[in-house]
Amino acid sequence: MEREWTENEVRRIYNWLRLIVLCLLLLGAYVLCRAQETQETKVKSEYLPQLHGILRGKYEYEPDLDASRFEVRNARVSVDGKLPFRSSYKVEVDFCDETEIKMKDAWVGINPWQTLQVSIGQQRMPFSIDAHRNPSAQYFANRSFIAKQVGDMRDVGLLGEYTFKTSQGNTVAIIDAGIFNGASINSQKTAWHSDWNYSARLQLFPLKGLVVMPSVQHMAIADRQAHYTSLDLGAYYEKRGWHVEAEYLHKMYSAQSFSDCPAADAMLIYKMPLGKNRPKSFLQGISYMGRYDYMGDHTDGKSGFSETNGSRLEITDYERHRMTLGLTLSVRNPYFPTDIRFNYEKYWYPHGGAKESEQDKLVAELAIRF
Repeated sequence: MEREWTENEVRRIYNWLRLIVLCLLLLGAYVLCRAQETQETKVKSEYLPQLHGILRGKYEYEPDLDASRFEVRNARVSVDGKLPFRSSYKVEVDFCDETEIKMKDAWVGINPWQTLQVSIGQQRMPFSIDAHRNPSAQYFANRSFIAKQVGDMRDVGLLGEYTFKTSQGNTVAIIDAGIFNGASINSQKTAWHSDWNYSARLQLFPLKGLVVMPSVQHMAIADRQAHYTSLDLGAYYEKRGWHVEAEYLHKMYSAQSFSDCPAADAMLIYKMPLGKNRPKSFLQGISYMGRYDYMGDHTDGKSGFSETNGSRLEITDYERHRMTLGLTLSVRNPYFPTDIRFNYEKYWYPHGGAKESEQDKLVAELAIRF
């Protein structure tokens, strides 16, 4: 016999169903609001400015001079980040770059799509491996000849970078190329020119841990009375704490204004972790390092042409060889990575011309990054 529902029972069931539906709607609204808040927080954090920097203090002793000195090598701070609608920016200043305050980077960029960035302003030109390293990424207390004398260059211009990826999202190559004034940020108001200065670099990733980088650079020097073109080929391989790197650069000057300048460097580094089972230990790693580098007679063109030979540029740096042995102690600091470096540099000058600061020396350095 079928049971008949009373009016009160029907009304009670209806009220319970209405309460359940209301609770489900409130729960859905709460989940939706929390998801929206999380997304908004994520979006806001994505556009927060990122502050980075490095402080480097050094002590150097030169046995031949029987003299020593302390030096603040870098006090560099940078602010960079992304902005809504696919734009980005970076400003970097060094408050003690060889005792001077220098603007390093000042550029704005756009990202038309995920794999392309276009930027305009002062920036490091895409060239070389070691010359493109920021001080926070250097392994030795002093830069190689390629990074300091022969290949280091920043300029004001337009730079584009495109990343080639597989269907799985793996990066196989990056190409960055740009055109530049051929004058520093301090000279950009007088940098009118009719010839192009350019720089381009290709980064290839054929195997895991292996990077190959060919690059080219063409710049005007000596108040645009001369030019040079540099070709560079470098590669490095990283695996199980080892870093092996080699690079060769050949700099050619226009109209026989100066002899070709070759430069090379090779480094071998082994990073050994320490204190894995001791999270409170002072050191978290130690690195053993060796480097050989070489450069021929070189001119940067800033001194113009020689007084004795008006068609030849004044020499800036004489031919030299150098061997560097080093030890780096990495302090356990998850917030401010800290390195204590000890380097010994041995120089050879085939034809003399050693500068006071470019001779055999012992170097101790403390570097803190943030």
